[in-house]
Amino acid sequence: MGQGHSTKGTETRGPSSVKVTKSDYSSGNPSRNTDGRSTSKNSQSSDPPHSSSTAKSSGGAQSPNTSGHTSTTRTNPSLSPPETTKHSSSLTRQLSSGSTGGGAAMSKTSHIEKFFLKYKDSDEDAILASGMEKFCVDLGVDPTEFIVLVLAWKFGASQMCRFTREEFINGCQKMRAHDAKSLKERFPELLAEAKSEKNFKDLYNFTFTFGLDYSSGQRTLPIELALPLWDLVFTQNRPAILDQWFDFLKTSDVKGVSRDTWSMFLPFINTVAPDLHNYDESEAWPSLFDDFVEFHNSQQQGQSSRS
Repeated sequence: MGQGHSTKGTETRGPSSVKVTKSDYSSGNPSRNTDGRSTSKNSQSSDPPHSSSTAKSSGGAQSPNTSGHTSTTRTNPSLSPPETTKHSSSLTRQLSSGSTGGGAAMSKTSHIEKFFLKYKDSDEDAILASGMEKFCVDLGVDPTEFIVLVLAWKFGASQMCRFTREEFINGCQKMRAHDAKSLKERFPELLAEAKSEKNFKDLYNFTFTFGLDYSSGQRTLPIELALPLWDLVFTQNRPAILDQWFDFLKTSDVKGVSRDTWSMFLPFINTVAPDLHNYDESEAWPSLFDDFVEFHNSQQQGQSSRS
């Protein structure tokens, strides 16, 4: 890895022995405590003029009048009454029959509106926890499944257990879905889309932001939420060292995961070997990664001495 990485990240640390369950994800953000100490190793026009519609007299047709003089008849093709009437009548027929496609688009939007209203909260113009549960039941999925995270990503959801009207309707329009059946038919396509390197990186970074509680000004993910989200986002491509990473975090005094650590973990698993033999601590990795490598090496030495 080159020297172009970001500077060492800042972790939030505190008491150890964190118990993590996947249900933390489905129930929304658990208690969020961001207190802790820093262990960072390095410092880081105008409208165009309207053209005259009047033709010059020299271009008009001249005809004699009764006084013996010639008069000029000016014509303007763009205002030809017969053509205007013809096109106006045609447009009226199209609108009444819906042949322009506008009627179909309005119909689809209406269906999506009804789809949204089916789960909308009674007091707020959004789908909240109870509506989300009904939504997942209709889709035949568990709220903790990877596909639900993918849907949140495609909807551009700003926080967990909540879809605003705009997020839901725009997301359904992008996915060409107007009800649970048509949305579920998109699942194979969405899962395949999330496998590409570019899309997965976007989904991965989205997941960190998605997990934050902005109402409390949160900037780090509590460790009890970060672990289930890591586990979830890597559903289709689980890294070989993920379980060791979890063991390390659960036995350390880390209380929260910074954005820097979250984002750098992806290039870390893509460039460092599963046995971590090629890890270079002189590179600009977050300091937590140095601690993880030390933990891994001590674990390996302990296994060698017992064998």
